[in-house]
Amino acid sequence: MLRVLLDQENPYELRAFDTPAHSASQAAELLNCPLGAIVKSLVFQKQASGELFMVLVSGKNRADTEKLSQVVSELVQTAKPKTVHAMTGYPVGAVPPFGFKASLPTIMDVDLLDYEHVWASAGAENMLMQLNPKVLQHLTQAQVDLIS
Repeated sequence: MLRVLLDQENPYELRAFDTPAHSASQAAELLNCPLGAIVKSLVFQKQASGELFMVLVSGKNRADTEKLSQVVSELVQTAKPKTVHAMTGYPVGAVPPFGFKASLPTIMDVDLLDYEHVWASAGAENMLMQLNPKVLQHLTQAQVDLIS
């Protein structure tokens, strides 16, 4: 995952903590930053086709499955933790927004663009990375939409 940042020569900051961040609010508290600047990397699954996709949601928001269903033109559900781990190589709660063997189509919450920098999981419950949300959008090739 960090190789992606280095290969692209994108500025980032990596921080490790003694305490894990199991939620967006815990991460915001550890970083002393706005809750909205935390990126929740969530994996959803289309119900009919089974196709997986990533949703990057601002920490202050919840992904609205009805809006997501409209965006992808199919009913969706949250992917099971076992499926998330198999696809990304990371457990739920530590999934970074990129750096998987196979890329996932990605939808990004428009509210993340309100921040100069956002913080996302760096692949462990106690590691977070900071980057510009436009860089995040570029690296993930995310479609930006109103999803909350």
